[in-house]
Amino acid sequence: TEPNEGTLYACRLWPRVHYCMGGLMVNAKAEVLSTDFEVIPGLFAAGEITGGIHGQVRLGTVSIADCVIYGRVAGRSAAARRA
Repeated sequence: TEPNEGTLYACRLWPRVHYCMGGLMVNAKAEVLSTDFEVIPGLFAAGEITGGIHGQVRLGTVSIADCVIYGRVAGRSAAARRA
């Protein structure tokens, strides 16, 4: 593609609580892990409920990417599990 072509995605932002730093640990498939680091079958998570995805780089709009990307990963993983 040309440098200025392609699909763009945008979201509206306004002042609010800045990132809640959730506590559920997930793997690369967005599956929630137990305190023993075992997958909890059928439970997926994305966004601020999860912890540890971006580490110290979470400030600014990185939390938006966390929500969007891991939301998509969670959806795909859940769909693959059902198939």
